Amino acid sequence: MVSKARLGKLRPMSTGSKSAQPDADRRSIQRERCVLRCRITYGLWNEVVDAIIRDLHEDGARIRLNSRVVVTGRLRLEIQPSAAVHLADVAWQHRDEIGVRLVATLDETVERQIEALRRAGARMRQSRSPAPNDGSY
Repeated sequence: MVSKARLGKLRPMSTGSKSAQPDADRRSIQRERCVLRCRITYGLWNEVVDAIIRDLHEDGARIRLNSRVVVTGRLRLEIQPSAAVHLADVAWQHRDEIGVRLVATLDETVERQIEALRRAGARMRQSRSPAPNDGSY
């Protein structure tokens, strides 16, 4: 039983505050609702999952995954229509939805150039012929 002295210290909860409203968005930057296709690459094995971005703002996004997978840590987010590529950290996951914080924007042209150089290097290593065997060292 609560004493009358303690009852006097309790304050009634106001119903007009944002914290009392269950659907209130307490973010400092308002998210924009959208429907954008994207591809997420994550994990040690660079697993890929298709998804839909449902809300987006300059610092993060809410994404609905097309399959029920557990996505944690850092991921690569490629937004399909614009080909924009971002690095993001998973902030939360609930069933088939994740919330991400955008960490960096990658320049896709630089990334493609690096990949082209890697492929060219691999081709050069494969095409190397063995040294001629003329009996000398």
